[in-house]
Amino acid sequence: MTARLRPVAGYVVLVAVLSTVPAVFTRVPFYTLATAVLMVLLAIGALGLVPLTGLARQVSIGQAAFYGIGGYTSAILSTRYQVDPWWGLLAGSVLAAAVAWSLGTVIFRAQGHYLSLATLAFGLALAALVNELPATGRNAGLSGVPPFHIFGVSLTTDLSIYWLYAALLLIATVTVHLLLRSHVGSALTAAGDSPIAAAAAGIDISALRRTAFVVSAVLASVAGSGYAHWFRYVDPSMLGLLNSVQLLIIVTVGGRESVWGAPLGAFTVVTLAEVVRGRLPGSEAGAELTAYGVVLALSLLLLPRGLAGLPAALRRRAGGAR
Repeated sequence: MTARLRPVAGYVVLVAVLSTVPAVFTRVPFYTLATAVLMVLLAIGALGLVPLTGLARQVSIGQAAFYGIGGYTSAILSTRYQVDPWWGLLAGSVLAAAVAWSLGTVIFRAQGHYLSLATLAFGLALAALVNELPATGRNAGLSGVPPFHIFGVSLTTDLSIYWLYAALLLIATVTVHLLLRSHVGSALTAAGDSPIAAAAAGIDISALRRTAFVVSAVLASVAGSGYAHWFRYVDPSMLGLLNSVQLLIIVTVGGRESVWGAPLGAFTVVTLAEVVRGRLPGSEAGAELTAYGVVLALSLLLLPRGLAGLPAALRRRAGGAR
């Protein structure tokens, strides 16, 4: 298959898989439609890390903060001010983008791995703030978040919500794919591979990294809004460190440099989490973290480019064997 046809084949496979998930997940043990919705939401959130972590080589440990910004913005606007959920999703995305741009303006002026520490600190500070503010419901969170409506139809079932979020994942995949194939994507790759050479060529490294950071924040926010209007409830656990780690593991296991990595990683990691919960009930958090650590270590050792890089690795091995 030629390089030009590979993306087309990728989209055909993605659409085929997304279309068959409801039929398969209602027949396979421990899979449910709720699991499918969660996979799609996590895939959307992890997709934003492809340009940031995969190309620009910048690691954010605070994506849960943007996930929480999206969820809480949608929840507050729709429950307290009766704003339509779609406007809530849009407002959360704009707010997350503004926060990421402001943080990036400061962080990316410095050299080194400041993004990891800054986003970790920002996530912890925001979680503490959400725990104290009356508008966020403090520890109790906010309940009664309304569902999305399309053409007057309320999306209250897992199946209807799954189709909506699967469509959003497809749109997000196309958007990120176009970004990666644009001049911005090429410049991000150059900046990630050799920042000094890229800067010498006149590329504004700081602006590029900030753009990738904004993209990651917006997609995390969209996933957070989706969670709020699906689960109909938000609480401070949305901003927990485990959610940030989960998104990083998903994109690493699936493939940091490919748009197909996020859905592959979400399917693998959520399946693993469901298996661990089923086998080790009562020790969810510790067992889940251990399982994440094991699968991350195996991925980095055996598949540095993630599952999405497996076909290329097999082609290289087959070529070397001839």
